[in-house]
Amino acid sequence: MNFKSYFLIAIAILFLVNVTVIARNAYADGLTQENLPPASFGDRQAALFIKISPPILTKETAKDTSLELKLFDANNGQTIQHVSYFVEAWHDDKLVLRNHFHAHKGDLILDIRPTDVDVNDVVVYGDQVPQLPNTWTGFNDKVEVHAPVLLKAGLYHFKITITGIDYDQNIFMESDYKSFEAWLSVGDISQQTIKYNGNSYDTTIVSYYDKIQNFKFDDSKKQISFSMPFNWDTDRIQGQQIFVHQEVRIPNSFKDFTGTTDFDGKVNGIPALGRKLILDPYSIENTTILHFLINKQDIIEIAKTVSPDSKTMDFTLAPATAVEKKRFVANLEGGATAEVTYDATYGAGDTIPLKFSFFDKDGNILKYVRYGYSIEDSKGNVLVTDIGSDPQKIGIFTVEGIDVQGFKFASQGDYKVSLAIISTGLDEVKTWAGQGSATVTVGKSGQSSSSSTTTNPSTSKIPTWIKNNAKWWSDGTITDSDFVQGIQYLIKQGIMKVPPTETTSGTTSTVIPSWIKNNAKWWSDGTIGDSDFVQGIQYLIKQGIMKV
Repeated sequence: MNFKSYFLIAIAILFLVNVTVIARNAYADGLTQENLPPASFGDRQAALFIKISPPILTKETAKDTSLELKLFDANNGQTIQHVSYFVEAWHDDKLVLRNHFHAHKGDLILDIRPTDVDVNDVVVYGDQVPQLPNTWTGFNDKVEVHAPVLLKAGLYHFKITITGIDYDQNIFMESDYKSFEAWLSVGDISQQTIKYNGNSYDTTIVSYYDKIQNFKFDDSKKQISFSMPFNWDTDRIQGQQIFVHQEVRIPNSFKDFTGTTDFDGKVNGIPALGRKLILDPYSIENTTILHFLINKQDIIEIAKTVSPDSKTMDFTLAPATAVEKKRFVANLEGGATAEVTYDATYGAGDTIPLKFSFFDKDGNILKYVRYGYSIEDSKGNVLVTDIGSDPQKIGIFTVEGIDVQGFKFASQGDYKVSLAIISTGLDEVKTWAGQGSATVTVGKSGQSSSSSTTTNPSTSKIPTWIKNNAKWWSDGTITDSDFVQGIQYLIKQGIMKVPPTETTSGTTSTVIPSWIKNNAKWWSDGTIGDSDFVQGIQYLIKQGIMKV
């Protein structure tokens, strides 16, 4: 693998002196497992793997809850044996676990039985290690623990201190202890039914902080509202790692709500703009997902406007009038694609929220993406480079494979946006690692226009009546095969003109990505332009799904 090309963005940050580097706070965003950065144990570097299960609490999954810890050699990946762990855990700033454990083979599994007790009344079923007072182990290093851990959804703070390794009697001096900290989230599902115009729509809210309450739907505003318990004490917020993630899933059959690309979201009356509210039409078929992503700094700012007596964080969500979107696609070297979109009303002098969405070669949205990006002007001057702020883990991290980054384009002209996927998945695999770029032309504010690496609008022409076909396909009236065959016929007959496009060598996929169907829906209702729809057709040709 040619890491030099994949990490050009990372290298740029080291050598370019006139680059703006964006720093950010780290946070847990629905993460249920993580490889924590290594620490030194003598001449060895050892990292810690931590995982909590399940990712979402329900009546069924609450019966199978666990915490897994594994210390491993960072150089060869081998599990280190005879590890003594001192495990501390907090939920909502309250201590919920504080016990010593030992894993002879190194991989410790705590079989958590969520129990509403004080931390001092936690019960452990296992065996005491003779050489280590008050330290628990068990058969195959599995120990049953009755504690208020995973009793509630939300953000858990874990501090794992390694007090000894290699053999049971090896106990470090306290000054040699090594500690690892992680913030992991567990989701809670709230199932709701919205009744509107005589129809019922099953709606789901996944909260990664606390239980949802006070769900309502206002027919006159077509507005969803809900809340969750929240402590707005600013001293508490300042003193801990905190992040709020709410996921609202609405069926596409509720067209009066989902038939738009823009939504109005608020948190305690404050608009959720840019990266705070992200639309995800890709992850679940026939479902529109809206993510509220509220970080610590956002919460501090909201807290300034909240009444001291408030005990809840309140959310509202409603469809808004669709704004025309400009979009372009960067094809990355690893076979993935990155779609970049923004509102067409933005232009020079505006801070433009660029929405990045990452897809595999079959058009499926990628999850747990670490990526970097840079923006250059037409003279090749690098204006911004962002590869995240964690020196141990290069890359901006997005769980959903969708992220929004704001950048102020000072003047009109062509700009090169370069994107690089560093890793994907919780295991941080390099399968889709690669770099690509595309050019966007920024015009006057309110008149912004874009060009992409794949489409020349002047060479594409689509009769307006074809929009009916696109609409029927997007709502399931006609099949994928019917749609492909129909478009192939129109192109071959010269009725629909598409720029010359070659099929990528070795491509055999027959799967039509969900983002293309979304493009068809948005094009049919006028939300996006002809050139954006043509990009989807060109993608089908390149992938060999459509042959012309």
